[in-house]
Amino acid sequence: MSSRSGRNSRLRLVQAEKAPPRPRRRRRLKRTFFFFLLLLAAAGLALLLYKGLETFCRVEQITVSGAQRLGEEAIIDCCGVKKGTSLLLLRRRQAEQRLEQLPEIYSAAVTGAFPNRVQIRVQEREPAASLLDRSSFWLLDREGVIFAEQALPAENLPVITGASSEEIVPGKALTNGARHEALLAFLEALSENRLLAPAELNLEHPTDLLLYTADGRKVFLGDREKMVQKLALLWESMPHLPENGSGSSLDLRAGDRLVIIAE
Repeated sequence: MSSRSGRNSRLRLVQAEKAPPRPRRRRRLKRTFFFFLLLLAAAGLALLLYKGLETFCRVEQITVSGAQRLGEEAIIDCCGVKKGTSLLLLRRRQAEQRLEQLPEIYSAAVTGAFPNRVQIRVQEREPAASLLDRSSFWLLDREGVIFAEQALPAENLPVITGASSEEIVPGKALTNGARHEALLAFLEALSENRLLAPAELNLEHPTDLLLYTADGRKVFLGDREKMVQKLALLWESMPHLPENGSGSSLDLRAGDRLVIIAE
């Protein structure tokens, strides 16, 4: 009996030692509950701060800079930013992409200025030539992008002819690849010979381009190869040509020499 009772007492002692103390478990529960309350309080405070900032940061002023051909109201309407909306909800990149879809816009930047102002900066396309389309003209930039229609050609810029109406898409280059490549070569060469000021470039046959000078001379340019050299040679030769340009044409198809063709 004494041995059995001793084993039972030892078993009860071991079980008592293995049982975790109740006060420690209670402290853990209290800490967990306390942290949960802190998280709720922090979330509520963050929500209150956000709502306060949203109310405080209502857009009251929208400024536009860089616009010349487009009106400020058209730019603001296009970007989608409205007065009274929260500056915190400004989708800057989305507004910029909407503006850059306008044919006249080369690039756009939309920024928020706290607490209540939005700044829109645009860079419009610079005209490099006028493209004739039946009875109207389209402006196009140095990249050949067509962006604005008008009744008259731009002053002091060449007129591009020979393209069909089906090739003209606002905001895009000419859909005819050969004409587009020839036009790009001409515009790039012209930017390096700014004093030349030709009157017209005919793109009807991209491998047999025709240029007309301001004094009425017809110039055979051939294809787009060596275009910079061709226009430079034309500019250098102009002072040495007869003053009356009628009755003769100029041949620059070789690229390294100019030939006068009597008509």
